[in-house]
Amino acid sequence: MRFHKIALTFLLATATLSSCLKKDYDVPPDTLHYDPALPVNVSLRQLADNALMLSDGQYYTLGDSIAYGIIVADDHSGNIYKQMIVQDTTGGICILVDKTTIYGDYPVGRKVYLRLKGLRLANYKGLPQLVYDYDEERKQSNGIPSSLLADFVVKASYPHTVEPKVLTMADIFSNPSLYINTLIKIEDVQFETSSANVVYSDAVRSTNRYISDCPFNGRLGMYNSSFSKFRGALTPRGLGSITCILSTYNSPQLILRDTTDVNMTKERVCP
Repeated sequence: MRFHKIALTFLLATATLSSCLKKDYDVPPDTLHYDPALPVNVSLRQLADNALMLSDGQYYTLGDSIAYGIIVADDHSGNIYKQMIVQDTTGGICILVDKTTIYGDYPVGRKVYLRLKGLRLANYKGLPQLVYDYDEERKQSNGIPSSLLADFVVKASYPHTVEPKVLTMADIFSNPSLYINTLIKIEDVQFETSSANVVYSDAVRSTNRYISDCPFNGRLGMYNSSFSKFRGALTPRGLGSITCILSTYNSPQLILRDTTDVNMTKERVCP
């Protein structure tokens, strides 16, 4: 009789525990499609234009406003460091973040809302940036601290696809400010002879490689970090297209997200 009571008690305890475990380990809610739908009252084009009205190194503190965008470049390949590039239908902005491996929470394709109150809008060598603060003594902008990142950059649905805008060299040089901090695609281009079939970057220092269109209308430098995962890969010899972020450092330059964005497999026809 005592054995049966013990067995019954064990079964009841097991059933209770099983019920608790089932409750604790239910499938988590789907957050990939969640959108907090924050009220947006400023576009990234407005922010970029305001930044470009500042002189290099100038900034001002933003008020209580909200923007939104899709992340089009993160730090997954290592070619972008402590930054993310966010783009909406009007333009784009570079956000400085005091954190690495940002792509874990903020990958390419993630929609985000930007709570701008307290952030600073800055112009750095012609590049519109959102920064946390500015160290006057060191003359250096500081990124959003990792502990505060979720307060300013609010995650929304994922994934989203942003199609690159197809541009020519002439388009870019005629008005580069229209495309800074956005995803673009340039067709019928090639690495110049000195930049073809060489590593993307030296191991010691970051390296610029140059591409030009064919027939020739212009050339652009491509910044490649010595810390990028594709640093030791060889640049292609052929002709084709490149998808990248248009950036600037006093003059327009290209920032490659990864070598999968380079498609230059056609026969080279220009010098």
